Amino acid sequence: MSKFSSFMKGKVKPAETVELKLDRFDEPIQLRALTAGEADEINAKCFVNKPGLKGKQERIFDVVKYNRGVCVSSIVYPDLNDAELQESYGVRGAENLYSEMFLLGEAALILDKVTEISGLDTSINDDIEEAKN
Repeated sequence: MSKFSSFMKGKVKPAETVELKLDRFDEPIQLRALTAGEADEINAKCFVNKPGLKGKQERIFDVVKYNRGVCVSSIVYPDLNDAELQESYGVRGAENLYSEMFLLGEAALILDKVTEISGLDTSINDDIEEAKN
């Protein structure tokens, strides 16, 4: 048996989905953590070329697009790719539906929860403080 057996895919515990209740909806939405690979794919799509000094192209990172992509990818329920749901809001595409469906505060709550369940809500300073105690 390999010394890495606890890291083999069959041994890893699956990430659980979590529910987030938003006041305007009768049912909670369900969210999942994203893998590093999924985050990398979203990240790669969030660079745009803009004219810079003397017309030279500069790559600019679109943070809003990244955060929206992370949130859309993490929503398990409701299915934002569902045509009927998109039609009810008069939009096409999961990201457009997300923008129409959720208020700004709700979108912030979703991002906070996704950050938390993906393990990005702690900093090294938190770990240092915990180690001191």
